[in-house]
Amino acid sequence: MQKHLKQIIVCIAFTVLLFTGCKKGNNDTDKPLRYIAENGKLKGILDLNIVGTEFYGRYEIINGVNGSDIGQVRGKIKGDTLIGNYYYKPWAGTNKKRVPIALLKKDGYLLEGKGVVVEFVNIPHFSPDIPLDFSNPRFVFMPVTDTISH
Repeated sequence: MQKHLKQIIVCIAFTVLLFTGCKKGNNDTDKPLRYIAENGKLKGILDLNIVGTEFYGRYEIINGVNGSDIGQVRGKIKGDTLIGNYYYKPWAGTNKKRVPIALLKKDGYLLEGKGVVVEFVNIPHFSPDIPLDFSNPRFVFMPVTDTISH
């Protein structure tokens, strides 16, 4: 009986090592890319992970005088456009807020677009009937050459 138990434990340990050792490394998930942008007194810092057709990361909007809004971004990539949500805690607020976010990949930069926001089941998102506008972005994010290690 002990011999069989020992064999089972060895097999389980080998299987666990095999699956953890063969895990494909994905640099996109290991090290987020940092983007920064400035617009007057506002500064944006975006640490972004891209995995397949999805993205997630950390987004901070710093207002020089009033503090900063810090939160998480998450969404889907459709062609050259990243569309998702920014879920954050305002610098002066206690309740978290959720707003839609749209980023356009253009010439190595990310342009933050605008759109008409509608709500469905109390969740805000951009109206699918009205095109997003990237002609006058609030932020134009430039990539920072170094990746971020968290």
